[in-house]
Amino acid sequence: MRLKLQNIGIIEDADININGITLIAGQNDSGKSTVGKVLYALIRGVNIDEDRFNSSKTEFIRNRIRDIRNLLLRTKSSNIDDKKIQEKFISSFLDNENSLFNIRNLRINSDDSEVTETLLTELNNTLQLYIDFSNESIKAQLATFLNDIKDRILISIDSNEVLHYELESFFDNEFGNQIRNKFNKGNSFIAIEGIKEKRITFGEPINFEGFDAISNFYYDDVFFIESPIKLHDRNFLFFDKILRDKNQYLNNKIFQPKKEHDIFSDTSNDTEKLNTIISEIINGSFGFNSKNELVFKKQEIEFDFNNVATGIKSFGVLQLLLQKGILNSNSLLIIDEPEVHLHPTWQVKYAEILVRLSKEFAIPVVLTSHSPYFIEALESSSKKYKYEDSTNFYFAEKNKDGLTSKIINVNNNLSKIYSSISEASYQLRNILKDE
Repeated sequence: MRLKLQNIGIIEDADININGITLIAGQNDSGKSTVGKVLYALIRGVNIDEDRFNSSKTEFIRNRIRDIRNLLLRTKSSNIDDKKIQEKFISSFLDNENSLFNIRNLRINSDDSEVTETLLTELNNTLQLYIDFSNESIKAQLATFLNDIKDRILISIDSNEVLHYELESFFDNEFGNQIRNKFNKGNSFIAIEGIKEKRITFGEPINFEGFDAISNFYYDDVFFIESPIKLHDRNFLFFDKILRDKNQYLNNKIFQPKKEHDIFSDTSNDTEKLNTIISEIINGSFGFNSKNELVFKKQEIEFDFNNVATGIKSFGVLQLLLQKGILNSNSLLIIDEPEVHLHPTWQVKYAEILVRLSKEFAIPVVLTSHSPYFIEALESSSKKYKYEDSTNFYFAEKNKDGLTSKIINVNNNLSKIYSSISEASYQLRNILKDE
């Protein structure tokens, strides 16, 4: 998959090949993490299942009902008739415990036909109640909100509207209103090159090209590991089926029941080999106790997850994903600055494990880093395992103004990365000279 970015976040321009291992190096605030966030939003947004569809539809309806409440409560009445209409709305709906407009009512569920029918009746009654309201703009806005809800109730999972809404929601969750480059006036877009080019242009409104409900995407799933690791020792999120937050999603996946092995594609022996290597490095292994709590086991003694060093957890997340059997060639693994909290020796071992993981299981991996130990270890390991043709190095280079950056391929010139990292050494020497 080839990903192109223009004026996204701080990135002015990027052209990145996502295949095998992709490493993006650079200084802080150079756009390294932006690439991972874009990929996470794209893959999660495109891959919609029925549970998330129904939950997302319910979320949308709840938000629109909230908008209607706010609209009608904050509008000042212009005359006595308006005041009577507002009082009627409050008594019939807001103060009525059985009304879906009541703020304490939790019965809204788009998958429940009886609740849906009740909601449609209340929407029509609200519109009729305000038919003689004097403020025409309020009536127009109310009608828009009501039609939004009706349209959303009738919409199906395989519609383009749902796909576009999900993509917008994930990008909004990752970037808020900061997706577009604030310092360049050119178009802001994300493009994916393949059999059929897909493009999202972030204008007013957002424009989607090639993103339709029947088109296939490159990956079925994505896991984003941030540093420091933000896992919980237990699963608190089983009731939330949307899980747009990348840390919550990762945590939820780790606590899901283990997948059954397919006898025709069973890689359990290879998985066990990598698990054993990780266990030898951290002198233990991660698993679950009788209460389904996440624990670290060392010589048969269990340690509470919260008392385990963050560096050990970095290896543990890989171990848990392997144990669950959810990492495969159809999923993308994104790790943001994996060297954080790792001793240089462990950085070298971690890089080697990632190369083996990507090569032996055909798992695409996207990494960001500014550690010379980790980057050099990745380069050396890719050569050791004859995987250099599937390992790409990019450098997020800030422009002279410091406000924007470009991500460039440096496969043939890694010195650009190392020179940037070594600037700290020169600064230290200058400090010593000044003494």
